[in-house]
Amino acid sequence: MSVVETDSIDAIGMEKEAKRVFLSIIDPLVWDHDDVHLFTLQEKINTYLYFIESGELLKALPDAKGFDIAIELILKHMPTDQAITFFDKTTQILLDQGIIFVFGPNKNTGYAEQQS
Repeated sequence: MSVVETDSIDAIGMEKEAKRVFLSIIDPLVWDHDDVHLFTLQEKINTYLYFIESGELLKALPDAKGFDIAIELILKHMPTDQAITFFDKTTQILLDQGIIFVFGPNKNTGYAEQQS
């Protein structure tokens, strides 16, 4: 799964010692000038918010009750300045709801070269 399947959760993981649940978004898309990528990502994040706020997360992972929740965006391509601005705003909006937002490259492979 990936960011293009905007109505599904890509991956869920738990760190029991840290008491944190990670909901991961896998994003292989190249950044475009028409903001299609950003709009797709916004839809995906809204799906994740609904999953959390509707109680579906705790139905899927009852052991996660009381855990911190983080949405982790795993990017294939280095974000543009416009994307970074979007991420900064998203971070604040999610923090206001008690949700952590983190983003970056795949830990094993880093960012791919951006194709124009």
